Amino acid sequence: MSSTRTVIIGAGIVGLCTAYELLQRGRDVIVLDRESTLDGASAGNAGLFSIGHAPLTKPGASWRGLRWMFDSRSPLWIRPSLSPALLHWLWTFHRHCTPDHLERATRTLCALGWRTAQALERILDREGIDCFYKRCGWMDLILDERNLAAAQREGRSLAPYGYRTDAISGRELRRRDPAYRDEVAGAIHYLDSAILHPGLLLRGLANAVRSHGGEVRLGCEVAGFVRATDGRCIGARLTSGEILEGDSVVLAAGIWSDPLAAQLGIAVPMQAARGYHVQLEGTGVLPLHGGVMHETFVAYNPMGSQLRLAGTLEIGPTGRPWMRKRLHALTAAARRYLHGIDRAHVTAEWAGYRPCTADGMPVIGPVPTIPGLFIGTGHAMMGLMLGPVTGRILCADICRTQQEIDPNLIDCMRPRRLRTSRAA
Repeated sequence: MSSTRTVIIGAGIVGLCTAYELLQRGRDVIVLDRESTLDGASAGNAGLFSIGHAPLTKPGASWRGLRWMFDSRSPLWIRPSLSPALLHWLWTFHRHCTPDHLERATRTLCALGWRTAQALERILDREGIDCFYKRCGWMDLILDERNLAAAQREGRSLAPYGYRTDAISGRELRRRDPAYRDEVAGAIHYLDSAILHPGLLLRGLANAVRSHGGEVRLGCEVAGFVRATDGRCIGARLTSGEILEGDSVVLAAGIWSDPLAAQLGIAVPMQAARGYHVQLEGTGVLPLHGGVMHETFVAYNPMGSQLRLAGTLEIGPTGRPWMRKRLHALTAAARRYLHGIDRAHVTAEWAGYRPCTADGMPVIGPVPTIPGLFIGTGHAMMGLMLGPVTGRILCADICRTQQEIDPNLIDCMRPRRLRTSRAA
């Protein structure tokens, strides 16, 4: 066992980026994941690297969610339940849907956006990872012209943080790109973001970790933690009985972080929000950019010769069967905006869980009550975007080096929000 080895639980974008950054600092790493493939929430998302993204806790979001509870095809569906954990989460979420919280969270996320783009592009250039990365921005497609003014105001709200947007009429949009239908009234082009293939990115990151001497072990489930006599967290115990030790542990297992953390007497306040995607081949002309269909919240992204449609948030217990009608809602929404959806054929379908905190912000950093334990989870729909910068933040914490990120920005994501769990 190396005295400078970090055991990382979770081989998603956060775990792999953290492993990569630690290897660059000369540390040993081993990354563990319960799945046998790299097809979790990080690989299954839309692939929009949307820097400057606002959190879920926008004013009015909680009331909109309540209205949608009675429509299981809605973009955000909360499965009705009297679970105390869910009710507490919903109430806390509602309390954070305020203009003040949105302003603070957006300021932080916008600042981190520039850092995370630099971190990702540095990795892609250094390792030669081909994941269809294209710094072309993304489109907010507007079907109803009555929504254009509000969408334009939302885009302009990011200007104080340096982000650029461009309002495009429907006619101009179709002149630039024939993939869009005549019914589209216009679009807001978020110019500074990028699109990519998240599955190819994850595989490229895993290969890069291995090439630099790290270990990525898939299909091994963590049963618990190993602690030293002084209480420090120094490793993980697998369900097979194998013990893997180091001098620090990173818990970056997405929604599965909560039950693992509960073994140490802490609770990560999250709810699982299932998302879906469908991959299409044969649409004919593919859009030049990725984006989001404003009225339906369905994202689209060209990936090679295929088109990915992704979206929906289905909040409820894990382990339930897929809801086929929610999967079908993706293509139903897309055919209103894009040509060729009806003649395309499905090549892949996916569903997975996003870890959503009640305040819309991730949990990143050292656990104050347990030395040696670091957490990186709760990124919701921003995991792909924030993964690279989260890796740099955690690396600086573990190596005890000066943060290159403003500590005041990181402060609102520190794990002080963790609660004491009944389990110990």
